[in-house]
Amino acid sequence: MLKEVPCLIIKADDINASYEAAVAENPANRVASASRRGKRAVARHTRFWAPGRTLRIAFLDGDQTFKDATIAAANHWLPHINLKFDFVEGHEGDIRISCTPGTYWSLVGTDALLQEEEPTMGLSPDLRAPAFFAANVMHEFGHVLGAQHEHLHPETTIPWDRGAFYAAHGVDEHSDEDHYVRTVLDGHYLQRLDASDVRYSTYDPKSIMHYAIRQEWTHGDFKIDLNLVLSEKDKAFMAEAYPYPAENE
Repeated sequence: MLKEVPCLIIKADDINASYEAAVAENPANRVASASRRGKRAVARHTRFWAPGRTLRIAFLDGDQTFKDATIAAANHWLPHINLKFDFVEGHEGDIRISCTPGTYWSLVGTDALLQEEEPTMGLSPDLRAPAFFAANVMHEFGHVLGAQHEHLHPETTIPWDRGAFYAAHGVDEHSDEDHYVRTVLDGHYLQRLDASDVRYSTYDPKSIMHYAIRQEWTHGDFKIDLNLVLSEKDKAFMAEAYPYPAENE
């Protein structure tokens, strides 16, 4: 199994500003209909871009090899969505990528519009392991397109061995719940999204949005190796989020 690097979702400081930006970009973000449950867990208002638009994606730094590898990986999403990516240099972009060794992070969807010149995504240049790097880029671009983490799906049945999981990360299982490292671990891995706050359908262990889960962290023989490619459900979900106009329109 390739070494996992958990990514960090950067949440908007102002939920009202997040809502306003999302709805201004795409009015369909206003309501998450209970009768049309999408695959991916999302917040009470969705953060999808307007279908048919071009996302301008700026590289703030990084060498050409890093940029070329990022573009190649991100473009795996394009056959499944009615969006275009325009990769540029400088600070003028809807999405702004920073080369951040050792970390992967992103804002989710239209929350990127709340930033002005700061980065909206960070990618570690792990180019000695091309498949690993590409998987992480596709994962972060899943967040850019509006997806959340699949292992936090409200209906996951991951048989966590919490004692072993905490111990593997140097934390006492009986430590206070506000212990900093425990809080971080819970947020990254254990705190499932509330079903009343999200849209979802079936859990997808093959999703590019799923963390790797080591067997020694769970009871029995359950494990999830790092998913290296988009799953069929990833593709179907994004195709529904970013549809092409009907032929008779």
